[in-house]
Amino acid sequence: MKDSDISRRAFVKNTSLGMMLIALHPESCFAYDNHPKNIAAVNLSKFDLIKNIRLLTSTSLDKMKAFYVDKLGFSIESQEDAEITFIAGVSTITFIKINPNLGNPWYHFAFNIPENKLLRSRRWLLERTDIIPTPKRARDPKFPDDVRHFRNWNAHSIFFWDPAGNLLEFIARHDLKNGTEGEFTSNDILNVSEIAFVVDDQQGESEKLHDIFGLDVYPKNSNFWWAMGDEKGLLLCIPKRLWGENTDTPKRFKIFKTEATIVGLDNKTYSFSHFPYQVQMTKRNI
Repeated sequence: MKDSDISRRAFVKNTSLGMMLIALHPESCFAYDNHPKNIAAVNLSKFDLIKNIRLLTSTSLDKMKAFYVDKLGFSIESQEDAEITFIAGVSTITFIKINPNLGNPWYHFAFNIPENKLLRSRRWLLERTDIIPTPKRARDPKFPDDVRHFRNWNAHSIFFWDPAGNLLEFIARHDLKNGTEGEFTSNDILNVSEIAFVVDDQQGESEKLHDIFGLDVYPKNSNFWWAMGDEKGLLLCIPKRLWGENTDTPKRFKIFKTEATIVGLDNKTYSFSHFPYQVQMTKRNI
């Protein structure tokens, strides 16, 4: 098999992790310096970034805090008895604690990192947690075997779990041209760049995101509507796939309440049809 012939879509169709990524999940409109708090618009678009995601968790907030603060180096924006919000570059992630009797929610979301720091981020991450293995057909021979190569997105990434079983990703999107000097640090976690929504009708929900918010299918030459936005931020409409059926820990994507706030051209809100999901667009300050 020739890896060079494997597109992202082929990867999605032909691997169980790929099925997770179709079940999940990519020109620059932003330029970052080495500190995540500094972000400058160099071009205006319909969709600037994912500002916040609000997710449920049945895992103790102390465990989540130990992972996101002590291991990933995030700061805490706010904390209450049943809710905690972490700062991830220019985005925030809020976890809302629920009783485990109500289920064990897990999600997929990704973080953009400088496009030249994937290997440096890998070394940094391996000192803190495990990286999920990559199927052979998804590898790039120029990179270690646990790095994923998304050819249609011109990107490389690594996947890992948090204590709640959320599937996290560091993704280096080479079209962003946002490389920085030096070793990888938590300051290189630039923003939340993907959040996944589990749906029945991928194209139908994606088309609604297009109609309501003006989001484009990604990449623009794709005829498969499920990733909406661009390299700065993607809203993913994914099916109820089983991931990792050939591993010791197979997991099926389920439906859990999900909220996302994005920044764009207007103030709008969309609640998905028949699902507990909401996307709110807040108007950018120009």
